[in-house]
Amino acid sequence: MNYQFVKQSSNKKIGAMPCTNSHRNTCPPSCPLIENGCYAHSGFHTRLNWDKLTRGERGDTWTALMDSIGALPDQTIWRHNVSGDLPGDRDTIEKSAINDLITANDGKRGFTYTHYPMGRHNAALVRKANKNGFTINASANNLKQASQYHKRGLPTVTIVSENDHGPEWRKITRDNMTVIQCPAEYQKTDCKACKLCSHATRKTVVGFTVHGSQKQKAELIASDGA
Repeated sequence: MNYQFVKQSSNKKIGAMPCTNSHRNTCPPSCPLIENGCYAHSGFHTRLNWDKLTRGERGDTWTALMDSIGALPDQTIWRHNVSGDLPGDRDTIEKSAINDLITANDGKRGFTYTHYPMGRHNAALVRKANKNGFTINASANNLKQASQYHKRGLPTVTIVSENDHGPEWRKITRDNMTVIQCPAEYQKTDCKACKLCSHATRKTVVGFTVHGSQKQKAELIASDGA
């Protein structure tokens, strides 16, 4: 059950900021993207690192990860889980892990995404983290689910089907929800410079265009119920 702290990411999409990775078993089994379009599976180097982390060939304990995050200077922006998700038991987020992240992130500007289903327990923990300075984005599978999360006041991101946008889309408005395309998809920027997903109180949903080696499988998921 290893976790990995990276002092400065070399991933061009993320930018030169601290980031982390969690072993594959943190991913909730209900996530339909695990084998069908997951970002961590689509990139060779990211997948290779994730495999080694999951096998215990690299990384460290959860406690060591929290110590590394806690040692970051105040106001540092950092990305949790380039690969992997929050600790939990199948589809239930672990409460103690959220408390640990809130404590370690105190004074910092950490953010992440989770594909755990947003039932009452999980949504309450996500709200607690967001209220206490650690931003957790609820990751939706399509626009319909994104609308449901958005209406509940959760900072939301979603994959977007080709059927729901043109070749050069920037914004989609639907069901009193505005979906803004991830700026890194159409201009020269990265997560460190953009910071859009780090704002827990934003009113917009961030959309990611279906892409990658498993695009067709992910497209089916993004189109479902959209």
